[in-house]
Amino acid sequence: MADDEDNDEMYSPVACRRGRALWHLIWQSEGYEDTYDDSFNTIEKPVVLGLTSTQAAIEHEAQLVKMVKPSRTGNQQIPIVMEHFTTDARKDFINIDSDTCFNEDLAKHLPKMDKTDYDSEGLFNSSDRALLLLSMLNSVTVLFQDEESDFSKLLDSMDVIYHEKKTPEQISSMRSLVKEKVVQPHCKSVVQVLKTYGFVDVICPVHTSHIKEKILKETASLKTGVPINLIQSYYGDGVAFFFAWMDFMTKWFMIPGILGLTVYLIRRARNDTIDNCDLTPFFGLSVFFWSIFCVECWQRSEARLAFMWGSFASTHRERASFGQRPEFEGEDRTSPVTGRIEKYYSPRKRLVKFAGSALVTCILLMGATFVMVLGMNIQGYITSEDLEQWGDTTHPLFFPKLARLAEKGCIFDATHPLKSFIPIILRALFVVNLNNQYRGIAERLTEWENHETTADFDNSLICKRVLFEAFDAYIVLFYLVIYERNVHLVGLELMGAFNVDTFRRILVECVIPWIAHKMKKRKEEKTSKKNDDAQQPTRKPLTHQAALDDYEQFDDFGYVTLFASAFPLAALIAVFANLVEYRADMWKLTRLTKRPCPARLNSIGMWNQIFNVMVWTSALTNCIIFAFTSSQMSQWLPDNYTTDEYGRTVLVEHSADETVLLVFAIEHIILITGILVKQFIDTVPEDVLDEVDRVKWLHETIAQKARSKMMSSIRRLTTDEKSDQK
Repeated sequence: MADDEDNDEMYSPVACRRGRALWHLIWQSEGYEDTYDDSFNTIEKPVVLGLTSTQAAIEHEAQLVKMVKPSRTGNQQIPIVMEHFTTDARKDFINIDSDTCFNEDLAKHLPKMDKTDYDSEGLFNSSDRALLLLSMLNSVTVLFQDEESDFSKLLDSMDVIYHEKKTPEQISSMRSLVKEKVVQPHCKSVVQVLKTYGFVDVICPVHTSHIKEKILKETASLKTGVPINLIQSYYGDGVAFFFAWMDFMTKWFMIPGILGLTVYLIRRARNDTIDNCDLTPFFGLSVFFWSIFCVECWQRSEARLAFMWGSFASTHRERASFGQRPEFEGEDRTSPVTGRIEKYYSPRKRLVKFAGSALVTCILLMGATFVMVLGMNIQGYITSEDLEQWGDTTHPLFFPKLARLAEKGCIFDATHPLKSFIPIILRALFVVNLNNQYRGIAERLTEWENHETTADFDNSLICKRVLFEAFDAYIVLFYLVIYERNVHLVGLELMGAFNVDTFRRILVECVIPWIAHKMKKRKEEKTSKKNDDAQQPTRKPLTHQAALDDYEQFDDFGYVTLFASAFPLAALIAVFANLVEYRADMWKLTRLTKRPCPARLNSIGMWNQIFNVMVWTSALTNCIIFAFTSSQMSQWLPDNYTTDEYGRTVLVEHSADETVLLVFAIEHIILITGILVKQFIDTVPEDVLDEVDRVKWLHETIAQKARSKMMSSIRRLTTDEKSDQK
């Protein structure tokens, strides 16, 4: 923070595992003599650094990173606009009333801004300050102007590599290009080096108790709702977008939830089943169009929030300006845009690495598929009856010894109300462990791909994780829909997935970490009393918090859209699951984990593409459920279906081709209609575009006035020169 009153907001702590080297630096930086004893060699003693900054340095960094804040213009027609912060015009940014920042059309769609977490001058909130200090830390290189320091000498003595290997010819060529004595890109940042070699465990902003408790209290309350702006000002854009999405979806799930409940009640009143209900296909169709409107309206809401938070970016270069990763490595080249020297990594090389990542992921998915098949055997989804019904005596997925465990009276009896849940719980635990293992592999693969910006890194990581975790979540459902073609089993699987997954998330992500945290804290208190060490209890919880994971869940949207015709109550269950989910996430974020480092984001990134894929795929899955998995289509075309000896509804042979063509024609008509509907909805609202156009118009007006003034001065000088000549 900039002043002493806000020091608890700054990046503190930096927890260090290898104490000797860094402690030596801290000791020298405080002006002490080198007098530490040899006992420090054998005792790992954690060191915590609290890092602060001056207001002037924070403002200078805000100008360098082009942070966007509300600014006064002096123009009566446009009194306030969102503008890049500059220190020369800082008076135009100070203490602006947040309620007057936007025009009426835009303001009515936005949540009220909260100034609780801003500094005394109303310039930067807590996440702004933390983001700016992190940017400052990442910009500090080990070498400055190629001059050695005590720090670089110490790293050399420990064989720590802190610069990219360059030949003298390459360095000479670079210097001739930029006409400078230094080439800064060759040297890595201090933070990158310390984290790479394990000197630093974690860098994070510390919590501010009264603000985080206020956020938790308002989030838990049903009256106040989720304080999106306060979350953004404290935790940053990434966390705020997550809770905004969860709050948005909880409200939007009410629409298919009410429709699904209505269909369910009508079906019960008519004594119909999900298999032969003639209303369920229309519900699936309505969910498809609902999902299109839902995703488009979310992107509109997302654009409004991004504009209000100063992260709205309409071009690729603006989105890329959100910051280069300090871990990014590349060759030096002259930028074709700015003419300056920049790091560059060939997209072709990255494509090769993408292929390598895809190969590793596919190999792991093959292993996961095999385990899932074993799970389906013990759940009773693959049985000996499949061999008889399908006439397949060599069923490749049938394992007799495991399938017997699901038979009546056995340990995993598929007909028993309690025993049938045991395989679901076991599979859920396996999936959680498998996903956790792959998460680490995905992070290493993404690091290997060498992405330039944080946004690109996150998108690549999300894509890998979603592909893997969605496969775990949906593979059983797709098997039941396409191969078993049993809509009742699909409904039971969805019900079990919702119940077990919600319970698992709360138990694994909140209850167990809370118990472990309490037990570890109690153990540390006993140890500290025994050792008479007063500082120990304050240091250990920090390292423990740093090891905890971030939040994660986005499966419910897929359950609701992809399998709407099989389980109409999914959306209603998702409403209650989300109400519990995001409150549990906020509790965990407040009480159990470190405060995350903020990031500048203009959207939820890759998730928008993932949701769109789910929307368009749902047209196909629901048509398959309508025509082949259930008997719903037979209620409308009874002549095209018959019942076989096992009681299943199957296509009549002479009309099978006609029925298949009809189903895919319906699916294509739905897709085309959905595309047309999507074209009429702008993802960026008109009121946001109006605000952007206001800024452009203002800039053009100022530039035109400046040009006119300059031309007048030139003409005046020319006239004066001619007069002098005469």
